Amino acid sequence: MSGVYQRGSLRKVKRIGGGEVWEWRYRVRGKMKQESFSVALFPTEKTMWKHLESSISRLNPETTDEVRGPISMKTLITRYRKEVLPELARSTRGTYDSAFKLYIEPKWGDVRLGDVRPMAVDAWLKPLVMAPATKGRLKRLLKVLLDKAMYWEYTPQGLNPIKLVKIKGVSKREKKIILLMPEQVMKLIAALDEPYSIVISISAHLGLRIEETGALQWGDFDFVAMTVEIQRAWTHGEVKEVKTPASEAMLPLPKDLADALKKYRLRTQDTPSKWLFPSSRKSDEKPRWAGIMMQDHIQPVAMQLGLPHLGYHTLRHSYRSWIGSGGATPSEQKDMMRHSSLLQTMAYGGTQVETMRPHVDAVAAKLKLKPRTGAR
Repeated sequence: MSGVYQRGSLRKVKRIGGGEVWEWRYRVRGKMKQESFSVALFPTEKTMWKHLESSISRLNPETTDEVRGPISMKTLITRYRKEVLPELARSTRGTYDSAFKLYIEPKWGDVRLGDVRPMAVDAWLKPLVMAPATKGRLKRLLKVLLDKAMYWEYTPQGLNPIKLVKIKGVSKREKKIILLMPEQVMKLIAALDEPYSIVISISAHLGLRIEETGALQWGDFDFVAMTVEIQRAWTHGEVKEVKTPASEAMLPLPKDLADALKKYRLRTQDTPSKWLFPSSRKSDEKPRWAGIMMQDHIQPVAMQLGLPHLGYHTLRHSYRSWIGSGGATPSEQKDMMRHSSLLQTMAYGGTQVETMRPHVDAVAAKLKLKPRTGAR
């Protein structure tokens, strides 16, 4: 049992002759053991667990001090940091660790696992001044922690109490989707210097996520077959796998974009790199930071042109709108967006006003609404 902490399971049962007892079940060298305690002496589960603390400690003589004794959320988080966080993506590690430090540990660190109740979690989340989606992420992280508590046998397996917590508005979109017309994007591309114009060209022509655009290498392009292979991502200072298996795909390369890329490559041949957008620092063999390109170069030009405040994802939403109005079937749109499900694709983009206009006019023509000649 070295390194494996066990607390056992506890349940209340009725005796045949009357009365109730607590049954505490645990394992010793792989064999199940059981002890009974009178409910009259220990009326609540909390008092029963408190009484069992010394027995639980004796069950786990070889575990570290970190997990010895009653298990608190802080103990669980400590183990989660040590064993799980290192396996996650760098961006996820940062998000989780920040949530632990700022929100979960200050409130729940000293609380025993068995005392985390849905009503208490709900009462904690409701007054927090943050977007519903952010509250949803805190709720999911609590659920992940308690799932691990069951997996590590700190608590009995059963319903995760966090599943009972509901957050109003968690699925509501926080920001309005901005859609650009192709003419607006071409105006922006013409006003930008390289490599920023190429970044926007690729994002607009192929609908890539910016972490995929930033991770492109010249070897990903086949200018004979006119294709490009999406196979990696660049985010939070790391080159890693793409978001989902569906994201890894071969896409057709439009001729205009291929011609622009060839000219861009000729103009940058004095500073050769495998990356399309290498870091401006010669000592850094990594791609450029997408956020800096947007903030310092792309957004200022967009503002001068009078375009809406845009981000890279604006182009992905717009791309979905363009291919939808261009006649691509829903299945084709899903594959072009490289989504895992059609439902996810349908959440992107929308129909622009000018695209709607002829359809609205066609309906109006059928209605043949005429002005009234006078009141009855």
